[in-house]
This record gives sequence, C-alpha cells and structure tokens, in this order.
Amino acid sequence: MTPKEIAAYYNARIFDSIEAAENSGFIITETFEPRNVWNKMSAAHTIVNKLKQRKDETSEIGLVLTPKSISGCYLPKQSE
Repeated sequence: MTPKEIAAYYNARIFDSIEAAENSGFIITETFEPRNVWNKMSAAHTIVNKLKQRKDETSEIGLVLTPKSISGCYLPKQSE
C-alpha cells in the first residue's frame, strides 16, 4: 500500500506540508525521512499505528506527505 492508500484505509487526512496541517489545527508528532518507497510505506504504517493508540486524545489523525518526508499529525479533542 502507498502512504496515500494507508491514510485512506485509516481515514486519516492527507496534507502536502506541515504548515497546511498546522493551519488546520493539527499538531505534528513525529517525522521520518525514508530513503525509498518501501521505507515510506513502513514509516506511514508506524506513524498511523502510533496515532491510533492516542485515540483518547485525538478527534482526527493525518499524515503530511512531502517528497522527502512523512509526518504524523492529529487534531486534539475539544474539551467540553
């Protein structure tokens, strides 16, 4: 699966820059700079799995996909 397919499978939003994610209210978590296609897929899976573990504090998750890096991001839940 490509990183975009992984994001679609987990209902994660896709951003093309960290600035776009931050402007939408998302908090950036970790960033990987994979060297090849296989490592990009692995990085995307790792990031999404870590974000899914934070389900109590997130209302939405996302991936920032740039040509040289993949970052995770999440939208925090609003406190009532």
